[in-house]
Amino acid sequence: MSELLLLSNSTNHGAPPLAHAPLAEFYAGREVRFVPYALADHAGYADAIGAAFARAGLRLRSIHTEPDPAAALRAAEAVWVGGGNTFRLLRALQRLDGLAAIRDAVAGGARYGGASAGTNLACPTIRTTNDMPIVEPAGFAGLGLVGFQVNPH
Repeated sequence: MSELLLLSNSTNHGAPPLAHAPLAEFYAGREVRFVPYALADHAGYADAIGAAFARAGLRLRSIHTEPDPAAALRAAEAVWVGGGNTFRLLRALQRLDGLAAIRDAVAGGARYGGASAGTNLACPTIRTTNDMPIVEPAGFAGLGLVGFQVNPH
């Protein structure tokens, strides 16, 4: 059985990013691989989310810094997929074989967490996203980690 943490958002007004999320309990000391592709500034996004995970006592490594992001995802013991534009996220993961890599990791016991676009991605398709289609993915199939569609907003 997969263990998933699916959130509608990563920020609540007036609070730091992910302050409302039970990250320490869910990830329980695992090293977490971060998928930053829903935003254009991968490094800045990784820094912000890395700080949130550090507050929870967790180590986060962004896959955008890896020479082979798909291999890093496949070997992950935990994954966090950030919010932003779901179309941008899906297209990036399609191009680097990241969808299959995440599915393999989760099938092997990795915990999957996501907010907004990361929650949309966990569904059979991304067709319930409210995001603007700023890029064109090669299809709309998501990860299928849950057997139903979610609209996190």
